[in-house]
Amino acid sequence: MHSDLTRRGPETIEARRTETFGRDRRVLRRADYLQTYASGRRHVGRWLVFFVRSGPGPQARLGVTITKKTGSAVVRNRLRRRLRELFRRSAPFASAVDVVVNVRPGAERTPFEELARDFERLTRRAAGGERT
Repeated sequence: MHSDLTRRGPETIEARRTETFGRDRRVLRRADYLQTYASGRRHVGRWLVFFVRSGPGPQARLGVTITKKTGSAVVRNRLRRRLRELFRRSAPFASAVDVVVNVRPGAERTPFEELARDFERLTRRAAGGERT
């Protein structure tokens, strides 16, 4: 029995690789989070808070923080995956920046479309350098 990947051909496998959100696109170290909080610009939305600072690498990186007050691990991980996908698809940052997103209480009950609108509004502000 062949897997779906072998039947589809190598071009599909390559297309899937470009849609991944690898470790090089994530803020991973605690020190990077703390530095972004300390020296980054803050942009506040209804459901999200962005902290943005110039980053060390060649491309924009995303970090997400969600408190346990938000819900179970399943709920927090779903929010994290959704935010990564929104970041991957929007990618408005021309330069290398670190973006740390804090999820505000209540975001877990918010429809995805509303969360996406809040995310897009904040990315436009952050990419434009507007102070909030």
